Amino acid sequence: MFIHREGDPSGCYLIPQVSHAWLAWQVAQHWGNRSFARPAPRAETLAAVMLHDGGWTEFDSAPTLDSAGRPRTFDTMSIGDHLSIWRRSVTRCAQYNRYAGLLVAAHFGGMAERRLSDLLERDDTGGARAVQSFGAEMDRLERSWREELGADARYQPYLEGPGRQVNSRLLDTCDRISVYLCASLPAPFEVWAQNAAGDTEVISFEVVDDTTWRVQPWPLEGERLTLQCEGRRIQTTTFSSPEDFQETMARAPIVRLVFTLLRSSAVG
Repeated sequence: MFIHREGDPSGCYLIPQVSHAWLAWQVAQHWGNRSFARPAPRAETLAAVMLHDGGWTEFDSAPTLDSAGRPRTFDTMSIGDHLSIWRRSVTRCAQYNRYAGLLVAAHFGGMAERRLSDLLERDDTGGARAVQSFGAEMDRLERSWREELGADARYQPYLEGPGRQVNSRLLDTCDRISVYLCASLPAPFEVWAQNAAGDTEVISFEVVDDTTWRVQPWPLEGERLTLQCEGRRIQTTTFSSPEDFQETMARAPIVRLVFTLLRSSAVG
């Protein structure tokens, strides 16, 4: 889960991974204009964004505490558990559509590659071997689905090259935007996206207030976009026991959280 607005005296929120994925999908649904490339095939690419964290369902349903008595977040769990959830996410997405599964496999393969550097720096050779094995597995799945889909005219332009890059970059970018919003990470922040010319462009998010950001350059339709997700409102992030945490979660109200993205020239 993501801990949103930790330290706020009025309380903070625990946002499930699947609700974070839903928020990422809302961004992807409105992505693209004259300056930034739109995804195609649209349905499959949006499905990849929506379903990319589907393997977290069981964890979200029964969250646990870390060694400090805090809700265990995605960045504090063991590498073995993390890889199992990523693997399950890919499998579940591919059950809907193989092209969507291909994008998610590539997404987590890239994340595993970045995680590998951190593990090697910490001399975690066991974790590094597990991550390398996972990366090879994702690569095999991706190559298999590319071969299977290569004869289908719907997917041929989007299996490699610029067409594929637009879709892969979109999943990574929308996921990153949602992570920053849900986890209340330091702002301003930046993401990278592919523009209509095929080049990588930096997009900046500047804070207006607790729920609003100005975005430059603007990669979406219209002038503004209102996003939402849901989280459980709690008063503390430290618990004396798993039972204390479970009781708090059972009583915690579910709240709809709203975020607004504005074009730099938009009023309000």
